[in-house]
Amino acid sequence: MSKDHSKRLLAGAVFFIAASFVYLAAEAIAASAWIDPDYGYAYHYISDLGVSERMTIDDRSVYSPLAFVMNTGFILYGFLSASAYVCMLPLLKKRVRWLLILFAVNQGIGNMLVGLFPGESYDYASMHILGAGMAIIGGNVTLILFGFALRNHQISAIIKGIAMTLGNIGLIALVIMLTNDFGYPAVFERLSVYTMTIWNLIFGTWWIVKQYHQKAVH
Repeated sequence: MSKDHSKRLLAGAVFFIAASFVYLAAEAIAASAWIDPDYGYAYHYISDLGVSERMTIDDRSVYSPLAFVMNTGFILYGFLSASAYVCMLPLLKKRVRWLLILFAVNQGIGNMLVGLFPGESYDYASMHILGAGMAIIGGNVTLILFGFALRNHQISAIIKGIAMTLGNIGLIALVIMLTNDFGYPAVFERLSVYTMTIWNLIFGTWWIVKQYHQKAVH
């Protein structure tokens, strides 16, 4: 592997980790600012953290004093995660490379739309829902494609399996949320999203450690 490819792949790994840290930090900071009402991870949707006006949405009392933090997190996550996948192109089989990038960029744009058009009013609801669909469906399909497209001689079967398993879990969780949420729609929404943040951390960390060990050997 050339030096340029190595640097590009390292950048991708850093982007993966940064994307998840930015997202999780934004979520924690925005949620901690809720006082009246308190934010419930099992009750309130992730998108509720981006609503800056005091209002009721589907019987949920919503008011996020630090909505701008969450919305900025959505936008940055979209950019960083899409950039990470683009950086990882050399690891992918050529025949599915551009299909994967299509879905990866789709989920990145979707996350940006979620941040740019928070669900505060009916004027923006359609763009917000469109963005959420692009982010969740596109993101989990990207995981499945990424696991399938990784070159066997460079990536372990376990890593490939984790990617495809998480992607399928995310899509199943989304279907459950939309059809029969068992009274906890926010739980299944989080399951459909956290598959991506977990994968970013797993793969980014694994790649950096792998490269470190290879350099230590040589």
